[in-house]
Formats: sequence, C-alpha cells, structure tokens
Amino acid sequence: MKLPLIYLLSSLFILSPLVDAESKYYPDTNWEQSLPESQGIEAKKIKKIMDLSFSDPSTQGVVVIKNGVIIGEKYAEGYTQNSQGTSWSMAKSYYAALVGISIERGEIGSLDDPASKYLDYYKDERSKITIRDLLNMSSGLDFPTHEHEKMFFQRSHLDYAKNVGVEKEAGLKFEYNNVNSMIIGDILYVATGIKADKLLVERILDPIGASNYKLWKDEKGAVLTYCCVDMTPRDYSKIGLLFARNGNWEGNQIIPKSFINETFQTVWETSSSSATIKDITHSIGGFLSTTTKVRFLILVVNLVNLHFLIETMM
Repeated sequence: MKLPLIYLLSSLFILSPLVDAESKYYPDTNWEQSLPESQGIEAKKIKKIMDLSFSDPSTQGVVVIKNGVIIGEKYAEGYTQNSQGTSWSMAKSYYAALVGISIERGEIGSLDDPASKYLDYYKDERSKITIRDLLNMSSGLDFPTHEHEKMFFQRSHLDYAKNVGVEKEAGLKFEYNNVNSMIIGDILYVATGIKADKLLVERILDPIGASNYKLWKDEKGAVLTYCCVDMTPRDYSKIGLLFARNGNWEGNQIIPKSFINETFQTVWETSSSSATIKDITHSIGGFLSTTTKVRFLILVVNLVNLHFLIETMM
C-alpha cells in the first residue's frame, strides 16, 4: 500500500528459550522502567538503536524492552507515550494469530483446511486454496499491476476481496496481496460467529492489558484485517512481548505455542519482489544482504513496520 508511513514501530525479536512464565515480569497499566545497565545492556547500544530509528523522519516513537522491562523509550516532537499510530500491515499478524487461537478452540480444523470449507463463495476455481495459502501469501489469487491498492478506497473492502479470482495455482509463488488477509477475516467470522475486531479485543488485547487502540472498519462495517490498528507504542510492545514469550502471558497461553512456532518457519526465500517455493525449515534465520527470508504469519511484522522489542539482547 503506497501510503504515507504514519508510525515506525519495529519488530526485532532476539529470542531465548521460554522459561517459566511466573518468573518473568509482565507489564500492566504501569510499565516498569530501568537503566539499560541494570538489565545487562550497555547504554551506548540503546543510543545506537535510537539514533538508527530516528534517522527516519517518519519515526514517531520507539520502545526498547529487555526482560519485559522498558530500558529505552523516545518520542518524536509532538508525540507522547499516549499517542496512537497506525500499524498498517503489521495488523495482519495480529488478526492472523486469531486463526491459531481458533484452531486451538476447535472452531477451525487446521491451517490446511480449504477456505471453501468456511466460505461458500470460494466453492469455485478457488476451492483448493487453503488457509495456509492465504496466510503464506501464496494463494494464487489474481495479482494485477495495482496490487489491489484500489481495495483501500472501496466502500466495501470485503465485497472487493470476495470478487478476486484465481490467476495461478496455489502454493507456487509468494505475492504480497492484501486480499488474502481480508479473506482471513471473513473465515474467522464464519468459524466463530464473531467479527475479527471483537475477537482481537476479547482474545488478545484484553488479556494482555492493551487498552489504548482503535480498530478500523470499512463503510459497510467489515473489519480491515489486512491493516489498520491504531495503538500506542507501549500497547504495540505488549503484543510483541506476547509473541516473544511464545504466546504466554503470566501463565496464560493466549496464542498456542505451536502456532507461534509456525511463525518462525522459513517459507519463502527471495531476492526479488516474488519468490519460488522453498522447503520449510525450522530455523529462525535472519536477513541477508541479498536475500530476504520470509516467515509464515510474522512476515508483515518483520517486513512492514518496525518495532524494537528486545527480549534477550546478545
């Protein structure tokens, strides 16, 4: 989506094995803060992160966390910790996490269920597209030169998404297509009987104490599950902390750990805007100078908006 970047919130996860959740600090309405050195980090490293982040004039706020504690926080002129910014496509990962929760609850069978199991309008040439294909951005749905940016300006984004047909076989090519994520929202609604924004609040935001947010809908009331959650830096950080701690929050497994593990599987490896399929690996991997490793579900958190969450800094 070629729109001005409203918020630069980043997702840099440097993870250690999950330890007993009871031994970890979890923020509530107040968030403990400390000097970097008290958490074993040199202050100059935090300064380097801040300098790098604010070298981009679009950056509005950065929160740096170690062991659940804020060790660095800075805002651009005119912004505070209570200012909201728009996530844009980072929201895809939030709504996609609801799929994992629905699978755990038995509302959705599996990632490999065909979308047509839930959506009558997919019982056509799209009948073989699976939920995994949609999440992996490999559905094979039509991908025009405008890349469906037109959807953002429709009165009904969902009606637009429903009418996008097939261009190629599913599972063969990665193409970043907002329609995929909009369809995921409709699958969640059919499977649960609850709209995705309410699901997000009830199943993720309320349990972790995120309270300062707005969730976008189109003019017809459909939830924009491909973008557009407005939230404060600290509440965004709570979601990042939830992912970094394998979906667990104070002993409550909010997102299934198995689903979190899926997010760190390498699915596509590409050196251009499109990719050919690669064998799925279980290594977290990283970014290379000539190659981008795209991971299932978490891809938008890594590729679109940046939010520095450091659970363990080496």
